[in-house]
Amino acid sequence: MSERWIKESEQMLKLMKEQASKKERDRLEVINSILISINALERSAIGWRSWIRDLSIMSKFSLEEMKGIDATLHKQAETVIEYDIESTKRLKNKLPRMRIPRQRRTRKREQGIYV
Repeated sequence: MSERWIKESEQMLKLMKEQASKKERDRLEVINSILISINALERSAIGWRSWIRDLSIMSKFSLEEMKGIDATLHKQAETVIEYDIESTKRLKNKLPRMRIPRQRRTRKREQGIYV
């Protein structure tokens, strides 16, 4: 399992680098590149989550190794979240506003016992 995951991750990283190194990219190629990057982040997060949830795996790590993982992932997550905030602030006027229909906003929930 680990060997396959490593190979697939290396292929994904190679694909990301190939996409980023293209000189002339059109909008669709840029969207595809963004999607590949998001998929890579998601895959990584799922992998880390599966390790963290499995105590038989985590019991094999020393406290120092876990602190190193924590520090590295914290730094990476902080960078991504800061970018999310910056991008949302900068681009929020381009995003569609979610409108709640008037009747949903004003409708009161009926009180009572349901059987």
